[in-house]
Amino acid sequence: MDQPPGPSHATGTGEDLIAASGSTGPAWRGALHRAAAQLVENGGRYSRPFESLILILIVLSVASVGLEATAGLPAWATGALRWGEIAVVAVFSVEYLLRIIAAPDKLKFLLSFEGIVDFLSIAPFYLAGIDARWLRLVRMLRLLRVLKLRTYQLESTVAERTLEISQKNALLEQTQGQLNAELEVGRALQVAILPSAFPARSGFDGAARMIPATTMGGDFYDFIQLPGGQIGLVMADVSGKGVPAAFFMAVARTTLRDLAPAHATPGECLAAVNDVLCAENPLDLFVTVFYCMLDPESGVLRYANGGHNPPYLRRADASVEALRGAGGLVLGAMPGVDFPDHTAQLQAGYRLILYTDGVTEAFNDADEPYGEERLIAEVREHGGGAPAALIEHICQGVAAFASGAPQSDDITLLVVSREAIEKAGIQ
Repeated sequence: MDQPPGPSHATGTGEDLIAASGSTGPAWRGALHRAAAQLVENGGRYSRPFESLILILIVLSVASVGLEATAGLPAWATGALRWGEIAVVAVFSVEYLLRIIAAPDKLKFLLSFEGIVDFLSIAPFYLAGIDARWLRLVRMLRLLRVLKLRTYQLESTVAERTLEISQKNALLEQTQGQLNAELEVGRALQVAILPSAFPARSGFDGAARMIPATTMGGDFYDFIQLPGGQIGLVMADVSGKGVPAAFFMAVARTTLRDLAPAHATPGECLAAVNDVLCAENPLDLFVTVFYCMLDPESGVLRYANGGHNPPYLRRADASVEALRGAGGLVLGAMPGVDFPDHTAQLQAGYRLILYTDGVTEAFNDADEPYGEERLIAEVREHGGGAPAALIEHICQGVAAFASGAPQSDDITLLVVSREAIEKAGIQ
């Protein structure tokens, strides 16, 4: 026969119930602590609007002191102020309790300046028989807490924004460093594709140099081996500066080198190059080109000009003249353009100097250009030596003239010399 359930068969003993209730205690207390922290702790989700509410109530409470002291105040106004004070004290009391709950060290908070001020802002209301109106003025001290919170929030915001700016600056510096490194590689490649030495020909010597105004330049020069032992001499200047000009420079140079051996005259070659560049020019850039075909056997120089600065010819007697002659338009602007051919003779002891306008348009601090006259003077004075030495003299002269002013354009020079008869060993 079954026994009726006794105390030992109950679904839960008294100890179990106590343990169960005790296990839920920390949970609700933790939830209450988190909720209080959201309202009253710095950085809490609702701390800012709650502090704004407290600030409004402080102002109203202090203002009510003056209103209550007004003589002849109607009874209804007195009652409204009384009920307003009750509401204020109720909110302050709840806030006081929430701060106690949220405080990690509750005794420390109660004895702190903030805790004592909070207590005094509500205690007089509960003291019967005492006119607590003037004691409400102590609530003004609570403004210190509000101002402190606002200062903390402002400092936190400033710190966050400063950190964001610092991180963005670091990222920008890293990106700029990577970009500079890539540009330096591009500059090295650009310099590497330009010829470093003049083709060996008996009785002739040559040298060239390109100094970009930015990391990558748009100027270029070239020495091209042509059929029959001829040498193609190129001096060119792409519109603009930087990466776009450098890319167009590479396209123009490659096109000119590919087409030069297939054309018998400089004008025909420039016309063909111009048509190709006009068809492959999405950025509407252009390039000025002076192209020569030098026959080392005879010293005959045939040339055509595509909108470039005419080069200078220095004779053995140090006189200097420009290689004039009608030229065509710049390359890349309009297809179907003709480029007239011209001829000059490089006698023994002559120097041919090709350059870009970065030389003559170098400016000093007074915004004065270097100019053609200074260039001619350098050529006349120092042109009797080796081509590399003349280029060095010109570059030094331009640098000294600019005296530290920023370089505004690429500087490119090419010099070809024909040795004097006695120097070449010809009797």
